[in-house]
Amino acid sequence: MKKFYFDTHVHLDLYKDFDAIIKQINKYKSYTIAVTNLPTLYEKALENTPKTKYIRIALGLHPELIHKFPEQMELFFEKVKEARYIGEIGLDFSKEYLPYKDLQVEFFRKCIKECDILGGKILSVHSRKAAKEVIDIIGTNFSGKVILHWFTGNKTDFKIAIDNGYYFSINPEMLKTNKGRDVIYNIPLERILIESDGPFSKNLNTNYNITFIDKLIEGIAEIKILEKHIVTQNLKNNFITILN
Repeated sequence: MKKFYFDTHVHLDLYKDFDAIIKQINKYKSYTIAVTNLPTLYEKALENTPKTKYIRIALGLHPELIHKFPEQMELFFEKVKEARYIGEIGLDFSKEYLPYKDLQVEFFRKCIKECDILGGKILSVHSRKAAKEVIDIIGTNFSGKVILHWFTGNKTDFKIAIDNGYYFSINPEMLKTNKGRDVIYNIPLERILIESDGPFSKNLNTNYNITFIDKLIEGIAEIKILEKHIVTQNLKNNFITILN
């Protein structure tokens, strides 16, 4: 089967060799959702990223940054009306960010409500140590598409997310841990998407190389005991479904 490349979650604006990566994306025809961490960075990315059908810029306000840049919330809700792709957003209740839990939840609730009203949004959602709360807030009838990025929740959260129709984006780091491999094994094939989370994935922290996708597909096929072409076809179908 002909290769089909895509990356549903990459921080393109954090790479130093930005121009070289753009050329690589175009060369491999890799459909890319470039997430941002602040609305001002979203604006900058829109301005600085060359127009290509292979890159879409996502509007984000990262949960780790909300308490540092609370003034950016107003800009987020101005820009959310125009942005189809939303990310990185979500909740992070790890020790360092737990003191800002209430502010995170307040923003995330409003974000989901606004996106639901507007309709047609594609969300890339962070849920570290907050999977239950993320799932509770998004709920069962969200009007857009939900992608849980680098999911690490428990089995109960996992089942509810599947029942709610959410997707899961898998990255190379998840192949390296038993928990990550267990998540991949249990996700229905029709709900899997792939991501780099570059530059936060170790092998992609300085050099973004699209061939990571080939290795990731091999890993998924191995874990699920499937032929690579079956995994590739399903991933392509899932990505097309997300966009439509």
